Amino acid sequence: MKLIHARIRGWTATFRLPLIYSGNGLSSPLPPYSTLLGLLGALAGREIRHDETSIGFVFRSNGTGVDRESLKRLKIDNAGRLGIQPKPNTRSQHFHVHPQLDLYLDNTDFRSCLEHPCSPPCLGRSQDVAWIETVREVEAEQVTQGAIRGTLVPFPQIGASGQILVLPDYFHNDKTGYTRTIGKLNRYLAVKWSTPSEVEGVREGELMNVPATNETIYLHRLRQV
Repeated sequence: MKLIHARIRGWTATFRLPLIYSGNGLSSPLPPYSTLLGLLGALAGREIRHDETSIGFVFRSNGTGVDRESLKRLKIDNAGRLGIQPKPNTRSQHFHVHPQLDLYLDNTDFRSCLEHPCSPPCLGRSQDVAWIETVREVEAEQVTQGAIRGTLVPFPQIGASGQILVLPDYFHNDKTGYTRTIGKLNRYLAVKWSTPSEVEGVREGELMNVPATNETIYLHRLRQV
């Protein structure tokens, strides 16, 4: 089958953990599928539905760091007027250094928005600006087992090991004036680039070998609850 392969690089990347967010900002070791849908939406200039494409990816970075951020907080005075707290807060923010994201999509219609994006790609926050290095069409072959790395696979998975995370697949953002809501949460194993896993028994059509990049990828199908 044919896949669209885009290589995206950046200076920093930050992937928020939805259930662990307090004074210090922690980053997921790998991007959630909801973040990749948001990235595609920014490039296409519209909201991308979860069922428009399957997504495979391989993520790596040159390490992680911790930054110190200054935050300005809003306040409402006794007269009901909105203002800014005079004393800013600070917090620590964990981030990836020099990230590289190899993104694979089975919907080849997305090639045009990757080649001519509506807005700059960001790997997490708006300040995590990235750039698209290459976009091409590649052939992929279905396999029953293979070594994967730098990706998320559903937990449990035969042969895979890594950090167990609860992450969103997608969000509902269809009600004007309301904040978005989580459409689906899944448990995943974060198989880091540095610790590949030999997996087998993945559902049919979801484990693919890409000869052009010599990679085996997990092609995730975002399903409705």
